[in-house]
Amino acid sequence: MRSLFAAAVLLAALPAPARTLVVRSGQSIRAALARASAGDRIEVQPGTYREGSPDELNALTITKGGIELVGLSRPGHPVVLENAGAQSYGIWTSPANSAGPAPQADDEHPPCGLDGQTLRGFTLRGFTVRGFAIHGVHLACVDGFAIVDNRSEDNLVYGLFPIVSRNGVMAGNVVTGTSLDAGIYVGQSDNVLISGNVVHGNLLGIEIENSRGCSAVANEAFGNSFGIFVDILPFLERNTQERAFVAFNSVHDNNRANSADPEDLLGVLPAGIGILVAGGRSTTVLANDVRRNEFTGIAVTSLCLGITLQGGDCGGLGIETDPVDDRIAGNRVTGNGTVPQANPFFDAIRADLVWDGSGSGNCWSANQFGTSVPPQLPACR
Repeated sequence: MRSLFAAAVLLAALPAPARTLVVRSGQSIRAALARASAGDRIEVQPGTYREGSPDELNALTITKGGIELVGLSRPGHPVVLENAGAQSYGIWTSPANSAGPAPQADDEHPPCGLDGQTLRGFTLRGFTVRGFAIHGVHLACVDGFAIVDNRSEDNLVYGLFPIVSRNGVMAGNVVTGTSLDAGIYVGQSDNVLISGNVVHGNLLGIEIENSRGCSAVANEAFGNSFGIFVDILPFLERNTQERAFVAFNSVHDNNRANSADPEDLLGVLPAGIGILVAGGRSTTVLANDVRRNEFTGIAVTSLCLGITLQGGDCGGLGIETDPVDDRIAGNRVTGNGTVPQANPFFDAIRADLVWDGSGSGNCWSANQFGTSVPPQLPACR
């Protein structure tokens, strides 16, 4: 009897097995999330879903770990999450203390980034997220995530946006119509792979910012104002940018008109930049194909260049503003910097390869290119 009682106690203590909940067209994804437990899988049948009231902040809010949200899209029959009216975010995923109007008021400084709360595990697959005023998909403080085979369309500020997160994969997504900032953004995060995505028709295609050990590999960025950026900014919860790896990407024809807010740092840059590394440490830019970007193919600069052009002061920022130990190697960088710029400063430095002379330990090796500023770049040893 005692052994049977002990076995019953042990079974009661075990977590419930994960379930699969199915949402059919005309039903509510929100209702399924409310019924779901940590680790459950929610499968959504094709259809267009408008969740919640038109003026709510988020269409979907996920604060349970391990949720798999899977759209069963098939050719001609997508699963679409669409803005119900004036919603700001499509899918918000974070610990509970970082969701809701008050903590979301400053979405780049989530409370969980300071107190260490973490949501373990999240998967989003097979969704089209469309028309949200700020972000299509926002993750904060998620450890272990996969954002795979989705579409982000016309989400105005950012399309796919993990922040203060780690150990993630963003692969096979298509992002377009992000007119105020980046289609795919990884910020203040660790060990995130951005691979096999197509980003086009955005202000900025892909951005890695204030992060460590993150990679952008084998993506295609075209028809944006700017292709791929690795950069650092001050006054965030994490203040270093380290060990980015940007490799085997196709970055071409990023000549869309600059639609950034003129007060933003992006607003001072000319459109037509393929890859930009601005500040931080130990970025590797390897074996990319960078073509027909009208201002420059690959540029390495200090963040202070942009701040100075904006009329700001670069003192007291508390970050590594200059690029340090960057390696630009084995890239094909041709047909860039061919369009005269109205601003004389930018016109004087347009080229396939550009370096503003800042920082230390930066080097260039085995690149195929036509023009560079300066004409001689430090070689890698």
